[in-house]
Amino acid sequence: MKKWSVQNQILLLAMLPGIVVSLLLGGFFVLDRSHALSDLLEQRALAIAKQLAPTCEYGVMTGNTGILQNIANSMLEERDVRAVSIYNQDVQMLAHAGPKMLTERMGATELSSDQLQLLRTDGSIRVRAPVYAEHLVIAEQVSDQFFAESDSAPPQLLGWAELELSTTNTRLEQYQHLATALAIIVGSLFFCLLMAVRISRQVSAPLAHIVESIGKLEDGHLDTRIHIEDGGEYQLLSSGVNSLASALQRAHVEHQQTLEQTTRDLQETLDELEVRNHELAIDRSRALETSRVKSEFLANVSHEIRTPLNGIMGFSDVLGRTPLTPHQQDFLHTIQRSSKDLMRIIDDILDISKITAGKLALEREPFTLRDVIDDVFTMLAPQAHSKQLELHHLLYSDVPVCLCGDALRLKQILTNLVNNAIKFTEHGHVTLQVSLISREQDRATLQFIVQDTGIGMDEQQTSRLFQAFSQADSSTARKFGGTGLGLIIARALVEAMHGDIQVHSEPGNGTTFTFSVDLELADEPFSEAFDRTPHVALYEPHNLSRMNLSNLLQQWQMAVIDIAQPSELTQWLTSPSHPVDAIIVSLEGDTSQYDFSHSKTPVIVLSHSFQASALESLEALGAYIALTNPFSHRKLKAALDAAIHGDIQEKSDDTPSQSLPAPGNVPVPTVLAVDDNDANLKLVITLLQELGVKAIAATSGHAAIEQCLQHTVDMVFMDIQMPGMNGLEASQAIRKLPGKARLPIIALTAHAMADEKEALLKAGLNDYQTKPISQQQLADSIQQWTRYSSAYQSAPTGDAPRADCVMDVATALQVTSNRPHLAEEMFDMLLDSLPKDRAAIVEQWELEDYDGLLAAVHRLHGATRYCGVPCLRQALDEFETALKGRVVHTFPQHMKHCMQQVDSLLQWADSNDWRAMLGVTPVAEPETLDK
Repeated sequence: MKKWSVQNQILLLAMLPGIVVSLLLGGFFVLDRSHALSDLLEQRALAIAKQLAPTCEYGVMTGNTGILQNIANSMLEERDVRAVSIYNQDVQMLAHAGPKMLTERMGATELSSDQLQLLRTDGSIRVRAPVYAEHLVIAEQVSDQFFAESDSAPPQLLGWAELELSTTNTRLEQYQHLATALAIIVGSLFFCLLMAVRISRQVSAPLAHIVESIGKLEDGHLDTRIHIEDGGEYQLLSSGVNSLASALQRAHVEHQQTLEQTTRDLQETLDELEVRNHELAIDRSRALETSRVKSEFLANVSHEIRTPLNGIMGFSDVLGRTPLTPHQQDFLHTIQRSSKDLMRIIDDILDISKITAGKLALEREPFTLRDVIDDVFTMLAPQAHSKQLELHHLLYSDVPVCLCGDALRLKQILTNLVNNAIKFTEHGHVTLQVSLISREQDRATLQFIVQDTGIGMDEQQTSRLFQAFSQADSSTARKFGGTGLGLIIARALVEAMHGDIQVHSEPGNGTTFTFSVDLELADEPFSEAFDRTPHVALYEPHNLSRMNLSNLLQQWQMAVIDIAQPSELTQWLTSPSHPVDAIIVSLEGDTSQYDFSHSKTPVIVLSHSFQASALESLEALGAYIALTNPFSHRKLKAALDAAIHGDIQEKSDDTPSQSLPAPGNVPVPTVLAVDDNDANLKLVITLLQELGVKAIAATSGHAAIEQCLQHTVDMVFMDIQMPGMNGLEASQAIRKLPGKARLPIIALTAHAMADEKEALLKAGLNDYQTKPISQQQLADSIQQWTRYSSAYQSAPTGDAPRADCVMDVATALQVTSNRPHLAEEMFDMLLDSLPKDRAAIVEQWELEDYDGLLAAVHRLHGATRYCGVPCLRQALDEFETALKGRVVHTFPQHMKHCMQQVDSLLQWADSNDWRAMLGVTPVAEPETLDK
């Protein structure tokens, strides 16, 4: 309809009301007339039956069938009468005229006030009237007693007179009336159509002429003009278009003149440039030839040097397998080390010559990213360990590990960057992080970040990094050697992989190299699944390494349980708190304090020592196997497979806990509550436990995923805004777990605006609840999604919170289901965290980090939802709305208002006995004796 022409739209507007009104009125009158004809036929049938019954009284009383037959035959002469039957009081037919009456009933028999029975059939209407002895009295057949009793006795039933009228004529009249109505409607609509077509042509014809003229103007016919004789808006429109065409024609003439002048000037300039380009082409050819000769010379010299160098290195290895004195061994190690350095320089020269000549080619073979990273870290780990540096890497869980490309060149880039980071770092750590930037059907863009805590560089040194044969420190007194080719080769390799490389460094604060590459995706190798999900306990004190190990184990379809403290590790080694299939322990320093022989669970130790004796000593202490850290993921996988499928059996209690049957024979559900705010999480867990459900707590998105792997969860209450992994990401990750695709996940948010609510539902969450959430809301939500009905009784609510009070006691008790001690604890936790949250908000405000400010405001906003502080809650709600809408000019006002409310609440809490207001009875402290 949007693409219709103006004429068609006018026709629609003109015809649509007439069609609708004609159809409605015509249908109404046709139906009304049809019903009237049917009612008229029924009334005639009833009237004829009333007349027929008294007429038949004498014949029925005397039994004279001749009279009755004449009466019946005479009734057939009436219009529409089809058949007539007369019966005695025993319903025996005395006379009949006409065909047999129709017997197919349509509806029930109707009884009128005159005892007339009306019956409808498919083609007729039948009326049966009773014949009473009240109209005719024969004197010689009655006695005097009859006259005495006639006034009080009821009329005597003599028989029945039945009449059938055909509906054929009535239907014919109905069809005639319908045809007449349709003819009138069609004629009226046809007349309206003719008028509408004529009017639409009068309106659309000038418009078509205007459109045609504008099309000619678009085609370049600027002398086209519009001539319309009609007045009004069309005349104004045509005048405007003609004025515009005149202006365009003048501008076109001026532009043509300017273009001709510019063309002449440009031709002169081109002539000069042609001469200069010819000279530059000759110089460029000479430069390219010189560069080619240099590249060939470098390649030839590198190959010539490599030939004798291979002999030196080969015979050095042979010599190393012969008996040598300690001095000879020291000399030999020096030769081998120098040979390797020289070989690396030669390789760099060859690479730079290929890059300069444009002959750098990349291989295209499938590889595993973890194998590349393992090779790099295994090779460089001894160097980092000798300097007592921490070497860690993190491969995020969404990064595809099966890729297709040049694994050797990627390894060369990583080796160069990580080696430089180790070389320029004296203390601290060197980390590598790999994340996913984007992913398409068969390609993925990955980001690599190499970060160190070394000496750093200034801007002048950073600008010289990617220049061939140059270093950040090129003085004769420089401490670190090298040819300066590594980074230029790394940049060329990164660019060949359709990526870029960047560096950020500050003197004394370390250096961060970031590069991205675009690689093809390879098919995932088939891995045999476990019969059940193995559970592995992990102790890794370093965050990055722990996240990397957790992601790796989860990719292997294993459930991971983190061991946070060394004290917990000792308990896990003696008596695990949860049944697990294996324990992975990462140790450094003195390991003699641990005894693994008492553990009934296989213990895999990751040691930072590279000495075989140290690994053997760990296995002697009872470790199932000891591996060096950084480790090879293939060795770790083989060790875990051997430990899980080995002969060592774990002790676990497989007896399921028996729970009481819930109302309606619905089992008690297990509900997971996820919130990064301790106060909010404690409240939700308390309310869930009081509802009689099994409540599990998680303080982050990763913890929620682990809980879903460890327990059979029937429902999840998920906080949305959390650090690290937010609620949406955690929900999507839980959906991908086996058997969790349809797990009900309810969003809990302190600030669910309309667009946020819609986004939550579109993101896959089943429902959402706005904080503060009450126990009734929890009970209703659990009953809706799990069909479990708790025995919760809603507590009486107080008055609505007042917006002009610092603290509203009624609201504080209401959100805690009228439990003063819980309300006291919630408010106390808010007061304890309020200074810290205030400082965090002020810090983000001073840094002008609006994303961080939004997170800090949202965190405090969520905490205030459960403490009955309406002023502070309203101020934070308005501030959060402004932050999400990026209404920057209102930020100072909201910030000032929030800080005033925080200070007012702290001052009010110090000057008032809020515990007594909540109805909490103070516990008397025991008396102490002064010494």
